[in-house]
This record gives sequence, C-alpha cells and structure tokens, in this order.
Amino acid sequence: MKIKLFLIPICFVFIFISCVSNEVVDNNPNYEKNLATAKKFFELFASEDIEAQKPLMCPGITHYPPFYDSEPNKFEAAVAANKSWMDNFDNITYDARAWLPGTDSLGKPDGSVRTYGSWTAKANSTGNVITVRAYHYFDFNDAGQIHETGDFFDASGVMNAALTPKEEE
Repeated sequence: MKIKLFLIPICFVFIFISCVSNEVVDNNPNYEKNLATAKKFFELFASEDIEAQKPLMCPGITHYPPFYDSEPNKFEAAVAANKSWMDNFDNITYDARAWLPGTDSLGKPDGSVRTYGSWTAKANSTGNVITVRAYHYFDFNDAGQIHETGDFFDASGVMNAALTPKEEE
C-alpha cells in the first residue's frame, strides 16, 4: 500500500515533465538585428570610424560612461567620448566572451544586447598596451538604433596605465 501511495505522485510528475516543451521560444525577433547593430558598433569603434557609428545611435541616446561619479550623457557627449578613446589609443580590439540577450524588469526578452569581454589597445602617448575586462549593454528604440548604453570597466585604471611611462628593464 505504501508503495502505491509513493508511485502515484511520481507517475504524475513524470507525465507532467513529459508534457513540458523544451523548445526555446524567441519572444523578441529584434534581438538578432540588434545584436548585429551592437557588433557593428564595436567593429566601427575598433576601426576608429566615428562617423559610421553615429547613425547607429538614436539622437536621444543616453550613455552611461565607465568613469567614477560620471553623469549620463547624450548624443554629442557620447560621440565625443568615443572619439576621445579613438584619439588616444590605436590597435583597439574587443574580444567578446559572450553576447547575450537582455530582458526587461520581469525577465522577458526585450531585444536588448549584453556583452562581456576584454578590450586591448595601445596608448598613443606611451606605447603601453592596455587590456581590461568589460561589460556593456545596449537598449534599442523601435528604429533599431541604440537608445541607451552603459559601459562597465576600470576606466580610471586604463587611463592611469596608459599614461604611466614604462620602466626600463
């Protein structure tokens, strides 16, 4: 009798599990398009083509820079910040460890893009090669432009390492 009472709930669990679909549903068809835009944005950053980056950004973009105590900035300041990095570094590369879909506050896919990776670049002033791990996010408007973006890495450490002359060996 005890075995029957134990087996009946287990049978129901197996039946329930077998009915659950393992199929992943893409709830946001914009993700692949937005992912291509985010990757293109980084490619253009690496090739230092600020003019080609501009159309990928919404005119009302909000950019959250990586510097301590920095305030969010808008289009012109975001462009100027990117240009400053491009002017001060060469051989810029981004090695993405992951490109991931983002979600809204309820955990539902919303077409946004997240990425983890490492930036490497050579400082023009000293020739120092800098590598830093980073996290970036991109939120998009209905036109497929970057509407909000944020950068998370040790920007102050990068600047310090770039400006510190190498010691002679």
